[in-house]
Amino acid sequence: MNFNILGGSPRFAAVVAGILWVSAAVAHDSQVPGVNHIDEPPHTTAIGDDGVSAPASSVGAPCDACDTNCNGFRDTLDIEPFVDTLVLEASACSPCGGDLDASGFVDGRDIQPFIDCLLAPQPIGACCSDAQTCALTTEQNCVGVWLGEGSACQSGECAFAGLTAYRPQHGTGYFPFAKTAVTEADEEIASTGPGIRINAPGDSDPSGEDDLIELFIENDRPEISLVLRRTNGALRLWTTRTKLPGTEVAFTNDTTDALVLTGGTSLTLWVEWAAAVHGAGDLRLEPLGGAYSLDTLRFHTFQSIVMALGGEDQVPSVPVDPNNGTAVVATALYGRGYDVHLYDEDNVSPNGSGIVLNEVVTAVGSRLVDEVSIFGYSHGGGSTYDLAERLDNDRPGIGLFEIEVTSYVDGVENDSDFDVSQERRRPPSTAYHANHYQVGTLSDFFLDGGPVPSSDPPPSGLNVETTPWGAGATHFLVDDYVQVRSFIESNLATRLTP
Repeated sequence: MNFNILGGSPRFAAVVAGILWVSAAVAHDSQVPGVNHIDEPPHTTAIGDDGVSAPASSVGAPCDACDTNCNGFRDTLDIEPFVDTLVLEASACSPCGGDLDASGFVDGRDIQPFIDCLLAPQPIGACCSDAQTCALTTEQNCVGVWLGEGSACQSGECAFAGLTAYRPQHGTGYFPFAKTAVTEADEEIASTGPGIRINAPGDSDPSGEDDLIELFIENDRPEISLVLRRTNGALRLWTTRTKLPGTEVAFTNDTTDALVLTGGTSLTLWVEWAAAVHGAGDLRLEPLGGAYSLDTLRFHTFQSIVMALGGEDQVPSVPVDPNNGTAVVATALYGRGYDVHLYDEDNVSPNGSGIVLNEVVTAVGSRLVDEVSIFGYSHGGGSTYDLAERLDNDRPGIGLFEIEVTSYVDGVENDSDFDVSQERRRPPSTAYHANHYQVGTLSDFFLDGGPVPSSDPPPSGLNVETTPWGAGATHFLVDDYVQVRSFIESNLATRLTP
């Protein structure tokens, strides 16, 4: 800062100071009632509180030439340091201190603007110190993000941007499930929040890249720039779902540059877990400058995989067919955060081979999954046995895993489309097996399952026709009872890590 004034003497300084004090005092006494005096800090009100915030700089707050003592207020305490800078060429406390006309000099031309500045009421607006706390203050006194002159502290005002993560993809989209957002209540829970598949180098994706999680960012205040901060370097971001070259979002010290949102209001990114190790990590949405976290997602790697097999001609659909009990259970588990795969039972051959087996083998070998669950209805019950048997036989070449949970609903062996034999074999090596069945009659072509040793409910499963709610059950209804569906869902969720 340069200083340029004639007569720079203590005597002249005293005269200038006296003029400023008199001008300020006269203006002080003549202020309009109800307007803050220039030597008083602005009143601040926090949401749900009557407290007052302390002065400090806001994120990116501009240099204030009028605040010549750098205390965050414009008041009569600024007169003496202004005079010192003006007359005695004292060093200002900020790069612009005292230079009201931005000329590069502190001189006589700054006196009247300085007086005007002291007399003028300072703009008041909402200041957000976190997503839930707001105070009315000036931009210079804002601790956090200032929302602008005239903005108010209303409910939700400071939570102006957010993140939404979705449940995992399958192939080129989300089918056989609808695109499903992680609920707000689950976003930061390590077990039910956004699960993500390990996608280390060399991972095989027979259906195409589908291991990335879709992330949607929305911003109600496009004038405020946003960044993402990560807590684990295994989390990588892409602007394309298939990781096209040149579309990775760079991090510097685990923080992105300012995100370029469409119209300043929204952006879709894709999240990858790029390390060959299990773990968890947060993505935090913050205003540029890192004042506070607007929203947080806690990602965790999937440690399990769930294979659901419908009955003959029960083809997966969106929306889910309410008469397809296996699909209803699979959809519920998918929404709860499990890596669920729903198939037609014909995707498992009588020897257990096929795309369902391949998916489990890939999950164990490439994604380090070590817990497997399989459940099915009718011929899907028979295919559950065939798949479990094949996995058990091929275990040495697949890797380390356990079949934690299996279930039959009216299980029928599936050596062919015309096989009607009851599936009474317990899946090999399963730690837990549930079994529900009914006794077939002419109305359902005598199709039925039967008791299976060491099944839950003990000792061999439940004939639903022995219950009040299952009396008169048929093969075509037994998988639709809410009691059967909830039994499978709750027991799997109790025993299987997401």
